[in-house]
Amino acid sequence: MAANEGEQVDAVRSTFGLTVLELRELMKLRKEEGFDTVTTQFGGVTEMCKKLYTSANEGLSGSPADLEHRREVFGANVIPPKPPKTFLQLVFEAIQDVTLIILLCAAILSLALSFYEGGTLEAQENEDKEGGW
Repeated sequence: MAANEGEQVDAVRSTFGLTVLELRELMKLRKEEGFDTVTTQFGGVTEMCKKLYTSANEGLSGSPADLEHRREVFGANVIPPKPPKTFLQLVFEAIQDVTLIILLCAAILSLALSFYEGGTLEAQENEDKEGGW
């Protein structure tokens, strides 16, 4: 399997002069480190454009055959979508809101007080006669 991958890398290098792995590693670098790598390892931006058969000013030629060949060699230029959040994740995020926490505490307190039967037995009997409100 590794020999097959090596042959594919050589085929890409002979076609374009840069491999997908080299381009991926280059994308991880930032600022001066990326600039130094482009300058020293790849010979500058102009030389990279020559290796990739593209123009620094105008980009790709745009021919369908060229685009399809690049898609086969380098893969599609697509960012995979993020997986959607589950219902429980959304509920957990909503519960962390301060206003909602206060409202939930007030609802629990109100529910607890509604079950509380305070006072004497005579007061409760009078209350029942008056309607219990």
